Amino acid sequence: MLTSNESYLSVLGQINLDDLYIQQAFEHYQRQFACSDIAQQFVHMNCLFEEHTQHIDDVGFCDRTLGKCIPKCRTPEGAAIRGSLQRSGLVRSSGHELFRGCIVFPTFEDGHIVSATGYRTGRTRSGDKAIVYWHKPEPKAFVDSGIAYAKELIHGQTYH
Repeated sequence: MLTSNESYLSVLGQINLDDLYIQQAFEHYQRQFACSDIAQQFVHMNCLFEEHTQHIDDVGFCDRTLGKCIPKCRTPEGAAIRGSLQRSGLVRSSGHELFRGCIVFPTFEDGHIVSATGYRTGRTRSGDKAIVYWHKPEPKAFVDSGIAYAKELIHGQTYH
């Protein structure tokens, strides 16, 4: 049985891993943008930089190749990464990326990506929006564990 302190630290460690996987996903998008003349032309032709204050190095392009860079979900590492990206909303349970076919502009706070806006570059499927918004989810488990840990410290009790 984990003590509340161990449980709290376990959740905290998971949040740090989620931030790492989110960062790695956006770094992949940045590399894909740097390699894509079509994506760069789309941004410059549509003057998207005027709408965003991000530096060109932050811009990404989701060309549906992220899944090929992640280890298979049958491996512990691949399952952890894919699960993290699903929890964060960047990858759907079907395996499709939220920003598929989008130029992606992330927003940073304290060096961490907290949100992003994507602009679809090509055709959209029925139900797809031309502009996609993403916000990093609230770390509910972190908050719940932190509150329980604080209560234990105050009351000197343990919880399960």
